Amino acid sequence: MKISISHISSFIVLLLFVGCSSIPKELHTKKQIELPDKYTNNANDLKIKDNWLLDFNSKSLEKLVNKALLNNYQLKRLYYDVNISKQNLIGSQSYLLPELDLSLNHSKSGELEGSSNGDTTTLNLGMSYEIDIWGKLSDSQRKANMQLLQSQALYEEAKQKLVVDVSIAYFNILESNLLLKLYEKNLENANNNYKIINKRYKSGLNTILDRYQAKNIVYEQESKISAQQTIKSNALHTLKKHLGKYSNEILAITDNLPELKTPLRVGLPSQLILKKASLTASWNKLLAQNHHLAFTHKQRLPSLSLSASLERSSVNGVPLIWSLISGITAPIFNAGRLKANEQIATLELKKIELEYLENVYNAYIDVESKISQEKNLFDQYEALIKTRDNAKITAELSFKQYLKGLVQYSIVLDNQDKYYNAQASLIQIKKQLLENRINLHFSLGGDFSSNNNKKGNI
Repeated sequence: MKISISHISSFIVLLLFVGCSSIPKELHTKKQIELPDKYTNNANDLKIKDNWLLDFNSKSLEKLVNKALLNNYQLKRLYYDVNISKQNLIGSQSYLLPELDLSLNHSKSGELEGSSNGDTTTLNLGMSYEIDIWGKLSDSQRKANMQLLQSQALYEEAKQKLVVDVSIAYFNILESNLLLKLYEKNLENANNNYKIINKRYKSGLNTILDRYQAKNIVYEQESKISAQQTIKSNALHTLKKHLGKYSNEILAITDNLPELKTPLRVGLPSQLILKKASLTASWNKLLAQNHHLAFTHKQRLPSLSLSASLERSSVNGVPLIWSLISGITAPIFNAGRLKANEQIATLELKKIELEYLENVYNAYIDVESKISQEKNLFDQYEALIKTRDNAKITAELSFKQYLKGLVQYSIVLDNQDKYYNAQASLIQIKKQLLENRINLHFSLGGDFSSNNNKKGNI
């Protein structure tokens, strides 16, 4: 059977028609997200708070944050990821342009037992170019661009998370300092009470049981101090890890826990997708995969390429030679490999799409949870203030009544324990309020600085 040029041309046209019939569809992911008009729990829908780090009015914390942004090892690694993505983008853009090669060849020939026939030097300038008729190379470039945006968003998310971690570690140290002062004060009171009880015991006014119980309170406070020192040591080590560099400023931390005076500003739910860096990264990952799907689909289509060369030889009488070649190549048989690659890309796209929707859903649930937690913690804090004040009066009164023989010493111990616990709980709830507010800023995508692009490595 004789195959003519017209048959080949018709076959190529048929391949083009079949290939163009199944271009990947547009993403509709964001249309699937049902956003509420506002958050529940009567949250303030004012614009999300940026520059929230300054609300704590702590120069020590700001210095520690700046050190962490400059020295943290994990952040530095992500910085290199961003630069790698930039180079990948440059590489993908190069395929859209012609490629030029210059070669210089020198040859020498002659007989094995004779003289040399002479030297030949050839200079060749070659060009090759694939015409992006289907946009395949453009899809590859767009994928690299989306991956760069994803890595930049992940880097931004890491910066925000690092500031959150440093702030929480800093407040954990302040909490430990306050609890240590409290336990040391309680130990001093317990020693004073023991001296009184021991003196009364020697006078025959108390039983030996009262003396032992009073001494046990001293031991309990000493144990609390030791345990709290361990907690503080761990908090210091955690902060050092975030800083990436040892700093004497850590040892000089003596600030008090700040009060939350600024109102909670959560903005509208629609702002969350735009501001939260992790959601931006997840969306760009989805777009990158969508372009990858388009690329794998177009890999099955014919490609058109051009090549040209200009050659000059040193041999006398040989003219300057040029050539221009165009060619079309189309995959005919590859055992389903290209089709399988497209199916894999399709399935990956669906998986990443569900991942993005889950991330958005979890982000809203996380914000709602922290809004509720802040309200509950404030209510608990207000109730604890009243509990502490009442417990203080009760503890002092019961001890006076004990000295008069009106109540048992076990009642005194119970009231003192309630007073000590209320004092400690107030410190702990105050720190939890700060930690929850910091995490809420992070969940909302609020920026720790009004101009944080000047911080860190980028």
